[in-house]
Amino acid sequence: MSTPIKVGFVGLSAQGWAADTLAPALLHPRLKGVYDLVAISTTSEASAQASANKYSEKVGHPIKAYHGDSSKIASDPDIDLVAVSVKAPLHKEVVIPIIEAKKNYFLEWPAGRSTEETKAIAEATRKNGVKSIIGLQGRHSSTILKVRLLDTDL
Repeated sequence: MSTPIKVGFVGLSAQGWAADTLAPALLHPRLKGVYDLVAISTTSEASAQASANKYSEKVGHPIKAYHGDSSKIASDPDIDLVAVSVKAPLHKEVVIPIIEAKKNYFLEWPAGRSTEETKAIAEATRKNGVKSIIGLQGRHSSTILKVRLLDTDL
């Protein structure tokens, strides 16, 4: 068995979109040996600590808590991949320090607020030789979920 990919997560609060939608998938028992959540970063010290406490219980080991600028979590040598789940207008300012720290990353769609921002993120990714995943979360939309209930062919 290979070593799990150590994940740092920017924007994973104790509750909210990432807690309800992204964290359960990351922490699914089938992925236990594939990914290991090791650090969390939020905007405030209190929310970062609350989130770290919550997820430390779920994963069975201490999780580091960071707050403020994403460069703090990005500089952690124990992190292989950084997941970013913040409001779209903040994507570029959050992900660029992660890219510059040469960390692979997951970023929710849209990558940037504009084509120019998206191209800047893509160029920084290429320049720094990191891998990126841009995730589409539309399948979790309440509208899509309702349509699925109405149409069994989906």
